[in-house]
Amino acid sequence: MLNIVLWLALALMWSSSFTAIKLGVETIAPLPLVSGRMIIGLAIMFVVLKLRNMTLSRNGRDWFAYAFSGLMGNTVPFVLISYGEQHVDSALAALLMGIAPVATVLIAHIAVPGEGLTRRSAAGIVTGFIGLVMLVGPGALSGLGSHLVGQIAIVCAALCYAVTTIFVKNYAVRPPLEMATGSMLVGTLCICAATAASFALGDRAAFSAPSFSSAAAVVYLGVFSTALATLIYFHLVPRIGATRMSQINFAVPVGGALLGVALLGETIAPSKALALCVIMAAIYLVTSRPGGRRTAATQRQ
Repeated sequence: MLNIVLWLALALMWSSSFTAIKLGVETIAPLPLVSGRMIIGLAIMFVVLKLRNMTLSRNGRDWFAYAFSGLMGNTVPFVLISYGEQHVDSALAALLMGIAPVATVLIAHIAVPGEGLTRRSAAGIVTGFIGLVMLVGPGALSGLGSHLVGQIAIVCAALCYAVTTIFVKNYAVRPPLEMATGSMLVGTLCICAATAASFALGDRAAFSAPSFSSAAAVVYLGVFSTALATLIYFHLVPRIGATRMSQINFAVPVGGALLGVALLGETIAPSKALALCVIMAAIYLVTSRPGGRRTAATQRQ
């Protein structure tokens, strides 16, 4: 039950991050925006690490795991999504991010023992993608021919998440808090170096004073969508597996729609409500097991 609650909480945090990023990039360029959120996230993680009397490993193999998951799971996709959302509307972005669970299942089928592609998981993937198209609306597909670079950036971010999820499942042997902090440290150092280089090379326009809403968005992203979300992510992946973890990318637009109703007074048309039901059915297909059987990962919970 705890893992389900954490999974839903993570979906909510990532659902809200698209709106926060949209607010952030209004007056903050992608590099300083990502630097800001990761510095905040890293500070919080280090405080938690010290409160738990834990330290980072000195083993070179562990630092490789920190670096890979930090760059591929945080820094690179954060920059790609922030850049892409300058050119792509949120509906199409949600649709493009739906590639992540498809890629995760296919890669896991090849590379991860025990996570083979079954009829049930394949049906869940197809159903989820159909529901995602229904949710964002066929009109979102009309934008596929424009702003190609921004769209490619978001697709590449989705692929980064897919590869990272499989990597963490198989090679992240350190405790979740340590992995989360180590990966955030490496990712933060890299993005700050890139931001400083951009400033030194004369891109001063990207560092103008941000608006209050953009600055608030960076703080929100750092605390919730980065620090807390990363901690939950590293806790869940070894316990529920790469395939089931990847389905969160179908739940993210669901959370976004529900947040719109709860916070903005928006309404959900009958067609959207049907799409949400289809997506939830897809998540059930992939995350459940027929006949009440549990996987080894589930039994360790």
